[in-house]
This record gives sequence, C-alpha cells and structure tokens, in this order.
Amino acid sequence: MLYGLMKGDEVILTDPDVGKPIVEAVEPEAPEGYHTEVSYFDAGSELKQSWSLVPDEGTAAEAAIALAKMQAQSLSDEDASKVPALYDEWSGDGVEYAQGDRVRFQGTLCKCLQAHTSQADWAPNAAPSLWSLILPGQDGSGVGVGVWQQPDSTNGYSTGDKVLYDGHIWESTQDDNVWKPGDVGAPWTDLGEWDGASSMKPADAHFA
Repeated sequence: MLYGLMKGDEVILTDPDVGKPIVEAVEPEAPEGYHTEVSYFDAGSELKQSWSLVPDEGTAAEAAIALAKMQAQSLSDEDASKVPALYDEWSGDGVEYAQGDRVRFQGTLCKCLQAHTSQADWAPNAAPSLWSLILPGQDGSGVGVGVWQQPDSTNGYSTGDKVLYDGHIWESTQDDNVWKPGDVGAPWTDLGEWDGASSMKPADAHFA
C-alpha cells in the first residue's frame, strides 16, 4: 500500500509513519472520445483515489449535448416532437442529409424523405420531395393538440394524433390521414369543443 499527504489537489507520496494510506480505485475503461483523469480526496484516516471520464475535446456539458443529439436521431416522431431543440437548424451549405434525419426550419421540425446533399434552393419549404413537415398534433401523446393543417401524401396524421379544427378537438382513427376533420367519412373522431384547458393548448406550425 502507498502512503501520502495531500498538497492542494495533489498527493505527495511519503513513508508510512508520515502519511496516510492511499486507497486506490480501479481505473475505468475510457470509450472513444474520452480519457480518464485521476483525483484524490482526504477521507480523514485515509486518502481515496477517484477516476472520472473526461471528453477529449470541449467541456463535459458540450459532450453531453453532442451525445443527446446523436441519440435524438433514433427517436420516433412522437418523442422527437417533444425535444425539437436537440435537432440542428437546416443548412443549405452542402450538408449530407440521410433519409429520416430531422432538422428545424422556421421553428418547425421537418423530416428528410430521401438522402441528398443540401443546397440553398432545396430548403424544406421549397423541396416537398425531400422534406416533410411534422405537423402540430403529430406526437401521439394524447395530450398535445395542434391546429389542423392540410397534410400531403408524405406527412399524414397517424392514429391517435389530435388536432384543433373548427373549434373542436379531433382524434385521428387512421394512419396516413390526409382528410379534413368533419368531412363525410373522414377518419376522425370528434372529441367535443375545445375548452381552452392548458393540456389542450393548440400549437401551430407552418412555413413562411
């Protein structure tokens, strides 16, 4: 066993009759992009060793945000709509977008329909073959309600989505639902008039 004394944040090794015993800890395996750093603290009768994982570049907070953004790409539309801030703003500067990638554009979450390299004139509001708008209410939560907007063939409402239309709350009873609530035979259930309750606060999404 090693013995030592604390000097600031460091440990100075000493003879057993001078210093305190040092309790060593097992160094963890560092994943790619991280390295280990050792520290010590005085526990009274002994000095204890501690290891931490530190990102190779940037701060721990920056690393946490980067990790969250990587994980965000695997979320369902339902979950993605709850954390739009995790997605980057759309860029027309030659970004390689893959099918299923999500971006923010004009405050709205959009999903890539086919892989492509972005360019300035292929913005989500100008390239419907490349991007679909994730409409408000398309979160499947049963709580979030969006103002109904006419979808196209790429972004119809799903079963369980709820919208506000003509003063009523409507729930979709079919996937790929592109019909207007209230139309004859349209796959929507009228849940009654919207009472303005906070849990039913309508949201809006549109392209300028």
